[in-house]
Amino acid sequence: MLFNSFGYLLVFLPAVAVVHGVLRSRAGARWSQAWLLLASLFFYGYAKPWQLVPLLASTVFNWATARAMMSQTGEKRRKAILRIGLAVNVTFLCAFKYGNFFLGAASMFPGPRLSLPDWELPLGISFFTLTQIMYLVDTYQGLNGANSLFDHATFVCFFPYVISGPLVRSRAIVGAFRNFAFQESRLELACRGLYLFALGLGKKTIFADSFAAVADAGFRSARDFSSLEAWVFSLAFTFQIYFDFSGYSDMALGSAWMLGIDIPQNFNAPYRSRSISEFWQRWHISLSNFITSYLYTPMLRSMGKATLRASAVATLVAMGIAGLWHGPAWTYVIFGLMHGCALVINQVWKKRRLKMPDWLGWMLTFGFVNVAFVFFRSPTVPAALHMIRSMLPRVNLFGTMALQGVLPLTLLTLARPIAIGAVLAFAFKSAPELAKAFRPSLATAGAAAGLILLALFFINSSPAKQFVYFAF
Repeated sequence: MLFNSFGYLLVFLPAVAVVHGVLRSRAGARWSQAWLLLASLFFYGYAKPWQLVPLLASTVFNWATARAMMSQTGEKRRKAILRIGLAVNVTFLCAFKYGNFFLGAASMFPGPRLSLPDWELPLGISFFTLTQIMYLVDTYQGLNGANSLFDHATFVCFFPYVISGPLVRSRAIVGAFRNFAFQESRLELACRGLYLFALGLGKKTIFADSFAAVADAGFRSARDFSSLEAWVFSLAFTFQIYFDFSGYSDMALGSAWMLGIDIPQNFNAPYRSRSISEFWQRWHISLSNFITSYLYTPMLRSMGKATLRASAVATLVAMGIAGLWHGPAWTYVIFGLMHGCALVINQVWKKRRLKMPDWLGWMLTFGFVNVAFVFFRSPTVPAALHMIRSMLPRVNLFGTMALQGVLPLTLLTLARPIAIGAVLAFAFKSAPELAKAFRPSLATAGAAAGLILLALFFINSSPAKQFVYFAF
């Protein structure tokens, strides 16, 4: 079920919120939590019920692993159980997502060529697997206790984040199913959640899907483009993925607030960043925290002394893994390694205490991010290189023939969403800032209602498009 579908907007979310509120006030927290678990399982298995099998199998296994680990008093046994749990999770993820990718890489060497069955990827497998890896590590480190099966299943399967994040930690979520931790009333929080949800829905349906039409037209073709056309197509995807994923994250957080539960904010105006390190503090914040806490820091500690060289190696490896996490393709690996190299350069720059004007830092950061996203979006490495070559100054700088040929739109029509998106992404208040400043009033109610109605018009005009990160 998509957040931007009529079923979710008009039936599922209102029904879940109303029944949850009634059960919470009349029957107690455990009954309202049970309702959330049932609703989350329905949400996840709505289109393909069979996908509940790997989700529930992963949930039960990790719950049992954590319980077994906590039952041991010896450090060696606890660590051994942790390693087994991590190995099973990684194997589980690789079997569905990376098996044929690694076997294909191995086929470059002499020997038999092997392949695995072409299994359909379970929705959100990358997200719920990393969530449970964090749970096992945190349990081992004593940062949280072992959950009951009821709590753990609700924590893993909670519908606002089970498919596309944000990545959450057990200790921050499980208690919220029973205890309301906000100073404002539930009604005020629900209004704030609806307002943020409307902002995210507008990002997705009005902007992201409009940019997607432009980006798809450019990246599906291997034609020679003018420099202007190549930049239009690349920028279209750069804005598409921002409005798409940040819109999803806003809708996820808004949905959770309507239920009285807080989950991490995933975006904070990343395209205003003046360095690549600042970019990763603002972009996909929960994944950045995972990379830092569960990949980079353990690798750096394992190298002994934290030198600049060790930090550079750990950064490159961690970002390479993060790139591969997005999917079994060399384009994602290159995307991750490009960001790893940029972060290493940033580390050296800071170490030497070099300075740069803010405007230049912003230009270099955004330009680099845009080029890196070319690899992220392209179907193959040669296609990405072809697009980047087209972006370089060439004889044909400002031609629009190919642009008009692949799109039934004029260049003026394309300029409008790009200009509006640039203003929103660079200059306007971010969704977290707007949500923080929210106060229930006729003005905010009208703004939310207007956005939802406009979004429904866009949804009705064309089939709902799935979110980019559903593929991961």
